[in-house]
Amino acid sequence: MPEKRGVQATEEIKAEWARAHKIYEKAPGDRYDKKKDRTARIDFVAQEMGLTRKQAKRRIRNFEAWQRNIKKGLVSP
Repeated sequence: MPEKRGVQATEEIKAEWARAHKIYEKAPGDRYDKKKDRTARIDFVAQEMGLTRKQAKRRIRNFEAWQRNIKKGLVSP
């Protein structure tokens, strides 16, 4: 379904992904353990945005995939 990439998500959704990722970047984490670091950061995003952990994780993952697709030239920002 490559022809649908980047078309289904609206600008509001993409803005929410970007907001979640900014919170994720500034969140405190565990510097010495990658898995615990990501878990702690996602928990922080969920708390800040008032979401469940699963919803926060999905937003972060969607943002990262969107950025990868932009880098590959599959979608336009």
